Amino acid sequence: MDATHLHLLLNHFPIIGTLIGTVIIIYGFIKNESKIKELSAYIIAAMALIALPVFFTGEPAEESIENIAGIAESAIELHEEAAELAIILMSLTGLIALISLIVNKFKPALAKFECSSIFSTLFNG
Repeated sequence: MDATHLHLLLNHFPIIGTLIGTVIIIYGFIKNESKIKELSAYIIAAMALIALPVFFTGEPAEESIENIAGIAESAIELHEEAAELAIILMSLTGLIALISLIVNKFKPALAKFECSSIFSTLFNG
């Protein structure tokens, strides 16, 4: 399996998975259930990790298709610019989800720190 196949195989997981994680976290806030919010944080963090190989296989995938007739260079460039923005946003979102999970796990030890209360409220409502 080469980079192009890996890119095509994985590229929809972060998109669909993040949408699912977002729906789950909204439901968790509506129901005020910390375990549902925690599940969504795990899903979002996992999707951010999956987004990394998708991003890094994009350039080799581009090289394998750029000389095919009918492939517009401008379309590839737009796709690449969107991917750069997406990986930044996914990385930030995944980092926030991971920090939230860590703070939630260690919240008794972190309760003395005032800033931790901000993160712990994400899971306690």
